[in-house]
Amino acid sequence: MPTTQAPDKSYTLDLPVGWIRQFTQDGTLLVSKDGYALQTIGVIHRKLDNAFPKTRKSASDTMLPSELAELQIAEMKTETEQMAVLKVIENEPATLDGREGFRLRTTYFTRRGLEIHRVTYGLADKSGYYRIEYVSPKLYYFDRTFGDFENVITSFRLAGPQNTASK
Repeated sequence: MPTTQAPDKSYTLDLPVGWIRQFTQDGTLLVSKDGYALQTIGVIHRKLDNAFPKTRKSASDTMLPSELAELQIAEMKTETEQMAVLKVIENEPATLDGREGFRLRTTYFTRRGLEIHRVTYGLADKSGYYRIEYVSPKLYYFDRTFGDFENVITSFRLAGPQNTASK
């Protein structure tokens, strides 16, 4: 799996072989195997004071993972009309690079009735708020490439001197 580094050098992770990737202008990493409408892994790094831009909420490196998760759920519900009624299937603590964070699993339906599943990991440290997520239709694609996403999560490493918990 090829290692990829964020444009701002804040993290590295290993991406699945054969998946396409692109960085957006704001530094968000988007990765897909079959096309972004079929499955997308997204890695977002934001400054703490702009962690949740739609709800205009900040994050802090001292927040509990459960507090960050609740803010993330509120942020996701503002994305689209369909997301406003998303269902939270799981909301639990998780570890990213040896640090406490959260893991959410949510589902919603498109206007045409297609069920979309989304798994979101998040954490905050002094360098910002990190969100790594996998979005895919439940039908066929979700289970087919979810293992690749879990491998990306396992490989995620924060960079820099603030990362004392790294292995």
